[in-house]
Amino acid sequence: MIIPFFIPHSGCPHQCVFCNQKNITGQTKPVAPLAIPQKITEYLAVSSSDKPAHVAFYGGSFTALPFETQEAYLTAVQPFIHTGQIAGIRLSTRPDCITNEIIAMLREYRVTTIELGVQSMDDVVLARSGRGHTATDTVNSVSLIRSTDFLIGLQLMPGLPGDSADSFMKTIDTVIALKPDFIRIYPALVIKDTPLEDLYASARYVPLSLHDAVALCREALERLELAGIEVIRIGLQPTGVLEKPGTIITGPYHPAFRQLVESSILLDKMRCALRNCTGKTGRVTFQVNPKDLSAAIGQKRSNIKKLEKEFGFHKIQIVAGQNALRRRELTLISSG
Repeated sequence: MIIPFFIPHSGCPHQCVFCNQKNITGQTKPVAPLAIPQKITEYLAVSSSDKPAHVAFYGGSFTALPFETQEAYLTAVQPFIHTGQIAGIRLSTRPDCITNEIIAMLREYRVTTIELGVQSMDDVVLARSGRGHTATDTVNSVSLIRSTDFLIGLQLMPGLPGDSADSFMKTIDTVIALKPDFIRIYPALVIKDTPLEDLYASARYVPLSLHDAVALCREALERLELAGIEVIRIGLQPTGVLEKPGTIITGPYHPAFRQLVESSILLDKMRCALRNCTGKTGRVTFQVNPKDLSAAIGQKRSNIKKLEKEFGFHKIQIVAGQNALRRRELTLISSG
């Protein structure tokens, strides 16, 4: 279980063109350190999970905060760590805000996971996006963190100003070489009251289409997983504020974006299996991992409709098989 605390824009020394954490998280002020123990207690009281709980600080650049502020946040969690109720702390920060001194402090306060807002490994894209750091900063920070026992997560954002399919795939290849423990991918959106909104309004920025974003994230997912790197999120978490009309001006947003990506992968695997069934027009049944059932069927049964139209089958069924089937693995169990 993750107990999240948001510190929107706190510590951020730059205004990134895409960022309005208040609109994304729905929180206008950073959490006060004094409020942390009560919220942790409330979460723990209603939790039914048997997994270790972690506290997470999201939304700002944690290690860019003044040291005393970082310590105030981390100190508030320590009583729960000492009792074993909290297993560790996760935080997100910038690649240019990691030093030996910071690393030593984070270890002392039982931080277990550090996520870096990398976004791109292309310096032109980073500069045009107002990031204020370079790809070299990311390489150096990952190396420094890797010398300790922290878990490392990297956040990537395809579709930023100056980005392209080729440059984002180069980012993916560079990131794979860094060997992080996990990745999050957030396709760039035009959020209200951001510099990117102004760029879009003046026709100086064109966001990815939903189709192109899905295709790009699909290729990234396949490359990363082939390299043994877990992708823990694709697309922003839907929230009431984010989905409020007018918050997202434009861009490839979908509340089930990852499912669209995985659905695309499964669709092509089913197409491949059906190529050997050409000429048959009866019933076809696929078996998939139970966790893949919705993605395999597709939004509004879109995969089934496409396959029936393309291959001429009267009926295509997709059913949940055994958990022994790996994720995004399928079996054609009957056709005729």
